[in-house]
Amino acid sequence: MSTLLRTLPFIFTGLLFASCRSAPDISSATLVDRPPRIDPDYTSLVVPPNIAPMNFRIAEVGRDYVVKISSDAAEPIELECPDGTCQIEPDEWRELLRENKGKQFFYDIYVKRADETWVQFQRITNAVAKEPIDSYIVYRRLFPNKKISSIRGIFQRSLESFETSALATLRDGTFTCFNCHTFHEHNPDKFLIHIRGKHAGMMLVLDGEMRKIDTKQEPMFRPLAYASWHPDGLHITATINMFIGHFPSSAKNYYFDAIEKRGDLVVYNVEANSISTTKEVFENEYIETHPCWSHDGKQIYFVRGRDRPLLSHEDMDAFKFDMMRISYDVATDTWGSPETVMAYSQADKSCAFPRPSPDGRYVLHILSDKATYPIHQKSSDVYLFDLESKEYRRLDSVNSEWAESYPRWSSNGRWFSMVSNRRDNMSALPYFAYFDSEGQVHKAFVLPQEDPAYYDTFTDTYNVLEMVKSRVNIDPFELAQGMQLPAKNAVFPNPPEVDAYTGATWIHAGIQADTSSGY
Repeated sequence: MSTLLRTLPFIFTGLLFASCRSAPDISSATLVDRPPRIDPDYTSLVVPPNIAPMNFRIAEVGRDYVVKISSDAAEPIELECPDGTCQIEPDEWRELLRENKGKQFFYDIYVKRADETWVQFQRITNAVAKEPIDSYIVYRRLFPNKKISSIRGIFQRSLESFETSALATLRDGTFTCFNCHTFHEHNPDKFLIHIRGKHAGMMLVLDGEMRKIDTKQEPMFRPLAYASWHPDGLHITATINMFIGHFPSSAKNYYFDAIEKRGDLVVYNVEANSISTTKEVFENEYIETHPCWSHDGKQIYFVRGRDRPLLSHEDMDAFKFDMMRISYDVATDTWGSPETVMAYSQADKSCAFPRPSPDGRYVLHILSDKATYPIHQKSSDVYLFDLESKEYRRLDSVNSEWAESYPRWSSNGRWFSMVSNRRDNMSALPYFAYFDSEGQVHKAFVLPQEDPAYYDTFTDTYNVLEMVKSRVNIDPFELAQGMQLPAKNAVFPNPPEVDAYTGATWIHAGIQADTSSGY
């Protein structure tokens, strides 16, 4: 008997069992005067018209569950969720979103109590934005909160489905670290990855062509780290950083505090394979980090803090960083002078990850109590700076009582991503929020998963989350082969006459420099 013939009776039995379950009679359900609890919290949202099904669990005690998803413009979706797990059929979900762009849709949730009666909770109302979100994210996955990161790899995930694939993984310990993957204007075919350890170098992927560059050139004390592509795709601004980490002995397991202890700002010319800087951002008095080009490519935004002695963990509290910018002309290789955008240090706050919006009006950024490593600081929140009014505000709709970090705009400026450890105060998970044309920010939601219980057992963390317009199509094997190529030396023709190894910094033996990672 063939395998198919042996299998058919079991398939038939399963279908017969499924057909025997009659639709629950919820017509006499009584109303409950509160909304239902669902996990993840997909309530009162504005969602992209191209997001994957937002599956969820009903966190109410019951013996059976029914969900009706309705709208004014699409066929209703009815879900029977016997154990409270609600998974939406992808085609029905896509039709719902497609037909309701700019409109609302509704969840009506029914729960069967132990006494066999049904109750109906208050209706959940969500809305569909007209503007889509970029269709993929690329992120590094690692074990959370370790000084020397245990990297699982760099992965990509479709936001329109649940498809996930690896771009680079650590299977045999060949590479100590790879990090800071950075894309040119959300283009999946043009990006860079920094490699540390045995095969160190900056890996450039340029429309299928791969180059590997050794950017650690005298008087630079480290290779390039945090980076941002100029709109022309031919220039990269980056910083050179020394990352200092500390484990407080009195803290709970895995807690990790850190700071960028040294930092200088440069521009790398892709065509000339050369590095440029100015003594005003390549010196010992200040620490520069987290650079990003403005939308028009005329200025570089970054954060800067005064260098101080670091003799104990408590000394980290004194490190406060301001939001800065400096002009740079790519045509003439001409630098301007640093300009303070907002002196957050005067408000006893520290700025990190400034990201100008695609329309040039706003700057997303992080404020925390100290330093530039906010993901383990409870004080870390997402803020928005208005370049027209010169005012800034905390984005209450997306922040939590725990740490938020690493905000990034979508290519159309109507969405932004961030990571937050609000779920368990350990793993940083990806969240997304709608930024409407009036400058209002709507409630953030966590990345949907096929199994809504996924995050209950997820013990890693999402790191360096970047949105891209489509799938990264480079073959992972070819990328791995390219990473092992010898690196070509960059040139640094006119470095400032500054000894980058010395300065105001003293580092206590109990506080260690981490040479494996920039973030």
